[in-house]
Amino acid sequence: MTVPPATPRPGALVPATYVALQRDGARGPEVLLQLRRGTPYMDGWWACGAAGHVEPGETFRAAGLREAQEELGVRLAEEDLEYWATVQRSCALPDPVEQRVDVFLTARRWDGEPHLAEPDKAERLAWWPLDDLPARTVPHERRALAALRDGQLGCLLEHGFDQRLTLIAARGRNGVIGDGAVMPWHLPADLRFFKETTTGGVLVMGRGTWDSIGRALPGRRTIVVTRQRDWTGPGAEVAHSLPEALLMAGDGEVFVAGGGEIYAQTIAAADRLLLTEVDLAPPGSTRFPEVDTSLWRETERLPGEGDVLAWVTWRRR
Repeated sequence: MTVPPATPRPGALVPATYVALQRDGARGPEVLLQLRRGTPYMDGWWACGAAGHVEPGETFRAAGLREAQEELGVRLAEEDLEYWATVQRSCALPDPVEQRVDVFLTARRWDGEPHLAEPDKAERLAWWPLDDLPARTVPHERRALAALRDGQLGCLLEHGFDQRLTLIAARGRNGVIGDGAVMPWHLPADLRFFKETTTGGVLVMGRGTWDSIGRALPGRRTIVVTRQRDWTGPGAEVAHSLPEALLMAGDGEVFVAGGGEIYAQTIAAADRLLLTEVDLAPPGSTRFPEVDTSLWRETERLPGEGDVLAWVTWRRR
């Protein structure tokens, strides 16, 4: 399975082993994947058939043998495991649990018939051609599987180290950004600024912000963070935690678009703030976090129009 968060000591890398069983299919090599269901992490995504954390004193290969038996009910010999890739991954969050190293192993021989030995953690197993993986394959596993498809054995891959967070928000004179239900204002000039700034990028937002916008915005990926396991929205990619959302977002700039709780969880990891200063003081309980000027410096101030006083850029000192 895709490996869920662990609780490491500060500064530690979290090690895990992934095992992909392979066979020859009508359209070329195939791998056995599981559709995750019933877990707190990456539900609804396809992942390698077996995976798990490496236990203290255990080698990556020993962990692979154990996980294959526990999750797929098959027995592997150590000589049947072939190393193909290591993925070191991170995300913009400073939490050490997101600093991980994943070793990928593959096998073409095993004893027993693969089956869901832990049916509470997955919905089903299926063989997929390596050159036609499902769209919702866990992002860092997709990268490793692409290397396997291309014959790039022994490769070192990195995921998430070039991720940069930009928090973008409009706030009133009283710091209010909303009331948790609807937008507190209609500002055409700021809507244009938001569109011009974020088009072509990735948006991460909470479900309340999605509800206040009411739809997916064209020209952008929209990842919605919600605790509701069965929630869907047209055009939205769904994550059930902020680390999941950032894993899905990948490298490059990620625009965090609200609401208040999401801003509070990400401002310590952000590189840039884009704040619209609004000359209104609407009622509301949702506020943008305080901008600590010992940590942030104003680098640009563009004059606004109408009720928009200015568009202000802050960068971390």
